[in-house]
Amino acid sequence: MLSDFSPSYNQVLSAIREHSVHPIRVLTLDQFKTDDSRAPVILAVGTRACERMLERYHPDSSLICSFLPSATFDQLKRKLLPKGSYAAVSAIYIDQPLARQIRLARLVKPAAAILGTALGSNSLNMRDGLEQGAQAEAFELSLVELTRQDNPVERLTPVVEGSDLFLVVPDSSVFNRAISKWLLYLSLRHKVPVIGFSASYTEAGAAASVHSSAAQIGRQSAEWLNLLQNGGSLPSASFPRYFDVSVNPVAVRTLGIEPLSAEWLQEKLARIEADG
Repeated sequence: MLSDFSPSYNQVLSAIREHSVHPIRVLTLDQFKTDDSRAPVILAVGTRACERMLERYHPDSSLICSFLPSATFDQLKRKLLPKGSYAAVSAIYIDQPLARQIRLARLVKPAAAILGTALGSNSLNMRDGLEQGAQAEAFELSLVELTRQDNPVERLTPVVEGSDLFLVVPDSSVFNRAISKWLLYLSLRHKVPVIGFSASYTEAGAAASVHSSAAQIGRQSAEWLNLLQNGGSLPSASFPRYFDVSVNPVAVRTLGIEPLSAEWLQEKLARIEADG
């Protein structure tokens, strides 16, 4: 089930069709009927489709929610499913694992000691993951938690100035367009590389970002469908298996760090994860 036929959802759908070995039936929210919730395997693409299927979840079905943020899935699951009824519900997130972003930061600036970042109301649950990831890569973590009453410029400035790298987490309560633009300006001024989570962040001035495309998430979704339809077990909720790294060569040059190859960074990250 698709949330709608917008371009990004259509890209997910195209990849599912390309990689699925079994026929699939495609519905949008306005085509959904109650009996559809009893299908043996259901893939809900996008937040609205996931919410609809969780509202009508039938325990005899295996439900995969795909192409939505991990925090959103966790909130919907807690809100809409009775406690303990999660066994046949899983997800493929749109956001990257923090460990992958932090490994990228280490590769971008191998000698860095201090990793700066900020959390807001939508990302406070990431604190443990950030601390563990920073420790694994031998970073000292400089973290500020922002509330809606804070002046983000005043709170973020000393963190950026005192860090060797700055990691951006996907949280609109902190990093709106204006703050992101200011952050990237400040990072260039103080020669502090920013590690982002989207190609648009890289284009705007981040030194590098790691991100997954709609097609890559569609491919993984199809692989899960194939697994279930061949009698396999539903995988646990997962961050994207497939990903790309993008690099801004102008930012890298301005920051005075070693030239970076997006292809090398991607291969290095994939190899690290494959080796466990």
